[in-house]
Amino acid sequence: MRLNITIKLMFFASFLLAIPMIGYNYIWDMEKHLRKGQEQTLMNNAKALATALHERENLFNNQASYKDALVKGKDFFPSQINKAIKLDGLDNDWLEQANAKSINRYNHLNQINSTLSEAEISLNFSSQIGRYKDYVYALLNVTDDQVLFRPKNALSVVENDHIEIATLDQNQEFSRYVISNHSAGWVSAFKMPAADIDAHPQNETAIQGQWQLTEDGYIVELRIKKALLGEKVGFSITDVDSFAKPIQKIVIGTADTQNSNDLGTLTVPSPKIESIIKAMGRSHSKIRVVDKHQQLLTEHGDIQNAAGDWSDNNFYLEKDTWFSQIRDLIINPFYQYFLTKPPKTFTIEQFENRRHKNRHVQAAINTGKLTSMWWTTNDNKAVILSAAHPIYVDNQVKGAVIVEETTHGIRSIRNKAVEGILLTSIFIYLSVAALFLYTLRLSFRIRKLRNQTEAVVDEQGKIKANLPGTKINDEIGDLSKSFTNIISQLGQYNNYLQHMSSRLSHELKTPISVVRSSLEMMENQQLPEDNQVYMKRAKNGINRLNSMLMAMSEATHLEQALATSESDEFDLAALVEGCGQSYQQIYQQQKFNLNITSKPIFINGCDEHIAQLFDKLISNAVEFSNNGDDIKVNLALDNSKKQVMLSIENKGALLPEKMQANIFDAMVSVRNEEQKKQPHLGIGLYICKLISDHHEGSIIAENLADNSGVRFILTLPIARLP
Repeated sequence: MRLNITIKLMFFASFLLAIPMIGYNYIWDMEKHLRKGQEQTLMNNAKALATALHERENLFNNQASYKDALVKGKDFFPSQINKAIKLDGLDNDWLEQANAKSINRYNHLNQINSTLSEAEISLNFSSQIGRYKDYVYALLNVTDDQVLFRPKNALSVVENDHIEIATLDQNQEFSRYVISNHSAGWVSAFKMPAADIDAHPQNETAIQGQWQLTEDGYIVELRIKKALLGEKVGFSITDVDSFAKPIQKIVIGTADTQNSNDLGTLTVPSPKIESIIKAMGRSHSKIRVVDKHQQLLTEHGDIQNAAGDWSDNNFYLEKDTWFSQIRDLIINPFYQYFLTKPPKTFTIEQFENRRHKNRHVQAAINTGKLTSMWWTTNDNKAVILSAAHPIYVDNQVKGAVIVEETTHGIRSIRNKAVEGILLTSIFIYLSVAALFLYTLRLSFRIRKLRNQTEAVVDEQGKIKANLPGTKINDEIGDLSKSFTNIISQLGQYNNYLQHMSSRLSHELKTPISVVRSSLEMMENQQLPEDNQVYMKRAKNGINRLNSMLMAMSEATHLEQALATSESDEFDLAALVEGCGQSYQQIYQQQKFNLNITSKPIFINGCDEHIAQLFDKLISNAVEFSNNGDDIKVNLALDNSKKQVMLSIENKGALLPEKMQANIFDAMVSVRNEEQKKQPHLGIGLYICKLISDHHEGSIIAENLADNSGVRFILTLPIARLP
């Protein structure tokens, strides 16, 4: 298969297109390594933060730490409140804090020291607890069919509807507080005596709030100083429907406030944890500290801006330059197909609401090993990398440090690299396209030079025109100029050769005539017997030289005659028939087999020249045939092509394969050594070619299919159909 220069060059240039693919794969490998590096860095950060919290027992709730599991509604972890609660007895400020997990509900199943049925109890309540700075806030929404306040002259604070709060501080001191109002409004809080039953309750100002009646009961909103509460706490509400003695009470609560062992835990994060985390000074990571029950003790940072260390790299900061504007103009259309920009915002669940995305935290707490986890946000806009490291106190896991980052920083770096690849790819494609166009132009110029070179030489190798020059100064231009010079020199040489025979015949005619006449005069004189031999040799030589001169003159005269001859319409079949019959008489040693159509075949031309051509072909066939061999002459009409074919076959020697195309050139002969003894210049078939071309025909020579001889075929256009 032949491939031109353009295809070959484009094939090798296509290897350049592999550069973007290699770059793209390299970028993905780079992103994998960057992710591994970010993961390792994040794990090291979690380890460093956990190291700062190791062996700090006072940072955790020791009571909760002893429990394998916390009981919802009994063990409390006040949620962080963003602003102070207004103590107005309304739940408006709590709506933002309300969710399914922050509200605890209590009913007949939470009775203290009684087992009444649901139908026998009209009391139930719900609670919400939060913390803001140094206070713990509580909202108690109580359902009670009859609210009985403390009479104004009553000494006891527990023989009416009231609320009890029991705590056990870090010194294991048990304290009980009672909220017992005379009416709705600002609450009245009392600290109950510890052991002396005759002692009176003391007012407790550290507990403040509002008691407001509702259609089905009342709401109590409380603010309690955090220092008043210990690590264990219990709430209970006592319902009294009659002052009749003995007082009948129904108590529902989180725990038995009379029994310190029944109290639940109250975990309030230590401010030291947050100060330690802030001291680490990491603003581009989300950091959380949880206890062993995964209760959030503190958190720092914003996950929306937690892009890791790469976000601080000034090298990748955007610079508003003309190049960046052009780059954005080119790159932005491709972004939607190839790249996704890291979103500025995304949605992420609250830490408490995550389930399967906190497995690494559970693993760190249970196994005590540093673990990490990749996960995607529910809106699929961000990939989160989270690492959890356990916190040890006395070789026991008390909690864990969780450090989280997004992959936005790495994605930004990846996008920058892909942008570079896209720009490089665009430049490569443009370069290949320019190279392709330039190659097409080079190929066009080379083909044009080839066609011009072929156009100045005819089928016989004659230079018939000069090669056009060029003004382009490059290698192809230099080649064209060289061809022009070579063609010009060859034309001059070809012209010299074409006229050499006529010049020779003209120049040699007179000397040969002088020599011949001199020999004839010498022959008429009486020469010695010994000189007669030399005389005979001289006459034979001059006769051969004269024959050669005649042949050269014949070709020269024929060219001149063809240029001036007039064409007439004549019957080629009659011409061939007549010539064929005469050949049998001339060449009696040969047998001519004529197969000529009986219909007349009219062609335009000179019948004398056609007869001359026919004579040359028959003479050539006779010369190359043995005596008695058949010479077949066939004349056929091809109406479809409007041409006539004259073929002459002989049983002589075959044509050499390489000479079949040049057999009709001047001075070409394929005769053997015996035949070369006779003077012969190889002009006969050249004359046939001249006559054939003059009549707009063609002539070829070929070996027969069975290699038994040679066939000459003359094809001429017909003037009209018979």
